[in-house]
Amino acid sequence: MPERVPRTGPGRREPAEFDRDLDLRGIVAFGIGLALVMIVVLAIVWGLLGLFRAERAALDPPPSPLAEANRPRLPPEPRLQSAPREDMGRMRAAEEAVLESYGWVDRRAGIGRIPVERAIEILAHDGLPAVEPAAPSPPAASATGTAKAHPAKRAVPRRPRRTR
Repeated sequence: MPERVPRTGPGRREPAEFDRDLDLRGIVAFGIGLALVMIVVLAIVWGLLGLFRAERAALDPPPSPLAEANRPRLPPEPRLQSAPREDMGRMRAAEEAVLESYGWVDRRAGIGRIPVERAIEILAHDGLPAVEPAAPSPPAASATGTAKAHPAKRAVPRRPRRTR
């Protein structure tokens, strides 16, 4: 175990003696020297930045003399929406108006739309229309002239769709 050294006694210095050992002139000179070095370094960096800016400006092409070339241009499509929530609200309102109203899809072909609720009522009352099976088609011949062993697929006639 280390021996304990007394705080006072022969060979020990008082705290006030330490203040006399400090070289105040050296500390002040170091601070002033540090400040001068910082000022010189900052001046060099500032000068270099000015030089770099001038070199960079010299590399830029001169502006076009045509006024049309300097006019701001729209970015290419697709562009960002300025008010996406309002756009979505208008789109949903337009879709709801189509789904909840009567109208023509193709007047010449006689195809119209009806509200979704009315279409559900009609289907619940009348049911789906029956599909008549088509006559089976003859089996297809292979490249060698023999008939395939696969059964013929049934063709289901399509009815015109009624859209909403």
